[in-house]
Amino acid sequence: MRNLLLSLLFFCLTPFTTKAQKLEFNGEFLLFREAKTKQPVLIINDSLVYKGNAMKRIAFKHTEYPAKLQEYKFFNIDTKTYLVHEGCGPVLEYRNDSIVRIDNSFLHRNQYRAVRFVYNKEIYFYGGYGLFTFKNILTKYDFQTREWIEVRTFSEVPMETRESAFSYLINKDLYVFGGNTKDENKTQCGKQLDSTVWKLHLPTMKWTFKGRISGDSNLKCAENKLVNNNNQDNLFFMTDAYYEIFLNKNNIKKSELNFCPRIISNYFEGNNIICVIQNELNKTQYFTVFPINLTKGKPLGTYCFIVPLTADYKITYTLLCIVIVVLFIVLYFHKKITSKFKPFHGILYNLKKELFLYKSKPITIFDDQEKRLLLFLLEQNNQFVSLNNLNQLFENSNQPETISATVKRREQTVSRLLAKVSKITGIDEKELIVERKNSEDKRIKDLKILPNLLKIE
Repeated sequence: MRNLLLSLLFFCLTPFTTKAQKLEFNGEFLLFREAKTKQPVLIINDSLVYKGNAMKRIAFKHTEYPAKLQEYKFFNIDTKTYLVHEGCGPVLEYRNDSIVRIDNSFLHRNQYRAVRFVYNKEIYFYGGYGLFTFKNILTKYDFQTREWIEVRTFSEVPMETRESAFSYLINKDLYVFGGNTKDENKTQCGKQLDSTVWKLHLPTMKWTFKGRISGDSNLKCAENKLVNNNNQDNLFFMTDAYYEIFLNKNNIKKSELNFCPRIISNYFEGNNIICVIQNELNKTQYFTVFPINLTKGKPLGTYCFIVPLTADYKITYTLLCIVIVVLFIVLYFHKKITSKFKPFHGILYNLKKELFLYKSKPITIFDDQEKRLLLFLLEQNNQFVSLNNLNQLFENSNQPETISATVKRREQTVSRLLAKVSKITGIDEKELIVERKNSEDKRIKDLKILPNLLKIE
């Protein structure tokens, strides 16, 4: 009820608070700013043309153009005014109170609700929706060829497709946030994107992540109504409160909202909104001009706009690092504990009793040479040993003999030991010995006998 009364008061007082004529009408329309004269132009139903704050009717002069004018968006470049189809493609110029088509293109119908901006006196479209797909492409109108071209951009991570995004341009940087993207579960409509803010540095065409919109102000871009500011100095959101975003200062000023008229189309001239508003009572539309501060109430606070990743997620990432470190420590000790208590299925040697055991039972079938070999292997701690070292183990110190006799004794002892261990454990003999070439002399073999099967109790 309060909003309704305030709206009624607004409709009654608006003609007295501005010098503009209150022009009521029904039907389709296009409202834009003529750059040369800085005056508003309103074209109704592609036939009636009104110009200036006083809305003086003038003749409608034009060449042929595709689609309806209500589907076009205006761009001011120096003293020239261009009208571009909202889906990208046709480009018209408004000059000398006439509309002239200047492009060689066609109706793309490919980038509806795109981010539209001017940089270096060129017109750009980013993202949008068309042909059943959401876009993340950047296109530019080439005034020389009179055609549209795609501009390549760069990013360390793939950019999400988006339409109906919010944006603002500061010097050579385009900031983009919010909007909708594809929802895999709902093909007919998209899903809202989060509060991530991206920056496109236009000289290099490189995207970088700037941070997220602070939650302190409770500003939720996906649920709010944006009043576009063609000057790009600040942005206005009018919903449960009045939000004014100052881009260069990176802050949001929040105030009470006196009322929120249903603004259908608008642009700014200084501190005034030049707009078309729909009357909620009789559903008629009318042109009007009023100060933006007319909707602004009591100040509620000033908040940060973009929170950098390091500030917003410092605690989260610190906790994540702590969790990872703790996890590694737990896994390390778990591995050590489990390996310590893991049952051993090999041959144990009891130092006190000088006995070899298998499954707690003494092994009595090993001869002296085999026992000596087993003790030698225990000293090696499951490492490779060279054949030369093994040969020394089997040399006869009591009487001289040839190397062939020593090698034969070694081979026979190893062969008997492998056969007996295989019979005791059930492991194939081939798995009880591992060979490799010596790292220093490739002609010599290294052996690992009974790998992981010997242990001192």
